[in-house]
Amino acid sequence: MKSHFFFKTIYCAIFAQIYEISGLDYFVKRKNLLVAGSILLLFVLVTLFYFYRIQTTWVESEPYQRVNAIPARTLIVAYSRTGNTFGAANAAARYLDADLLQIKAPQYGLTMEGQGLAGENADAQVTSAPIEHSPVDLSRYELIVLCAPTWWFRPAVPLWSFVENHDFSGKPVFLVLTGNSRYKKQLTQPFAALVEKQNGQFLDMLFVRRGRFFWQKTPAEVNQEVFEFLKSHVTRIDLQ
Repeated sequence: MKSHFFFKTIYCAIFAQIYEISGLDYFVKRKNLLVAGSILLLFVLVTLFYFYRIQTTWVESEPYQRVNAIPARTLIVAYSRTGNTFGAANAAARYLDADLLQIKAPQYGLTMEGQGLAGENADAQVTSAPIEHSPVDLSRYELIVLCAPTWWFRPAVPLWSFVENHDFSGKPVFLVLTGNSRYKKQLTQPFAALVEKQNGQFLDMLFVRRGRFFWQKTPAEVNQEVFEFLKSHVTRIDLQ
């Protein structure tokens, strides 16, 4: 759900109240300033609560279970701390009839402590961290798609750990990132180099800008961007 309409309304209310203060007597000005201050405080509290909620709540997505008896030729590898990226990975797996492998990293759990550690490790450009996932043989697949959120403008730490721990057996690799603001090329290039070092063929990447907490794309909009990317880079015929 987009929430920018609510925040825009509060923002306008604050400045409309301040604007009306000019030209009024002292007591009226004081009253209006108190009203404007109260509105501003409410805005700050709501913003903080909303930030807390999105950082400590898992975003559910439609469960994916591959039913095709023929072995999949594509593997989607996904790390997601809050579920946003995992939802996009689910959609990509469904579109490509792929196997889906979820990476977990409990130390970055849905708490403010987990959020703080994630930011701290990302800022320090950490590339190794404990991760959990089912056993996987990458040599079985013809295409591998790596999915993760951006942490401090780069792929989340657990995805770096996955790449460090595996030989990609010469397989082509796409990277799909989602994030609130942007990524930095100088921070994603080392990730591409790491994939190449681990015997993978890094082909291309997609960054989906979900938007800030006061304006965010819906899961359907994010999934559509992922679909468009896959359509332009991968065809179903190539993977059948």
